[in-house]
Amino acid sequence: MALGLNDVDVDGMKELDRKVRENPVLGKRTVKLRSTWQRGVKALVEVGTQEVLGKAATPPTRRFFVTMDAPAGLGGVDAAETMLAAFAGCITSGIAANAALFDVSIEGLSVEMEADIDFRGLLGHDKTVPNGFTDIRYTVTIQSPAPTERVQRCKETIDRKSPVGDTLARPVNITSTFVHQRS
Repeated sequence: MALGLNDVDVDGMKELDRKVRENPVLGKRTVKLRSTWQRGVKALVEVGTQEVLGKAATPPTRRFFVTMDAPAGLGGVDAAETMLAAFAGCITSGIAANAALFDVSIEGLSVEMEADIDFRGLLGHDKTVPNGFTDIRYTVTIQSPAPTERVQRCKETIDRKSPVGDTLARPVNITSTFVHQRS
């Protein structure tokens, strides 16, 4: 695999784009994850394969693990912080991809993010307070020899196209199922 500008696999991105344009059903994927309890309040989350029409679209060896832990006093990395990390990572990689696609060389890129949460909601102290974050703010710093307008386009495009940002900004259908296994 030959990497292009900014070490991004532009050819691979263009090939995926071509395939989805030719056959739009290939763009509809199901992402598979499994979270298992590790004792206490620790969870090990396995990010596995992606499927298209019930068939694997990624190699069966594609597996990533994330450990989350929210002990009393909220030490450790909790699920909400991991969600923010996913958003920051999406913005970072998206800008790098856009820069490569738009032929913009970048020498450095960072995202500083912060979010506000009021634990009174989560702890049930005040039913009018949301359980999760109410505000997310971030600043993107890009070091590049390119003109400001071209570099800014890379950031503004991911602001509109980030799948994590889109998921956070709009209502999402969430369905759960309960299974009780007696021990």
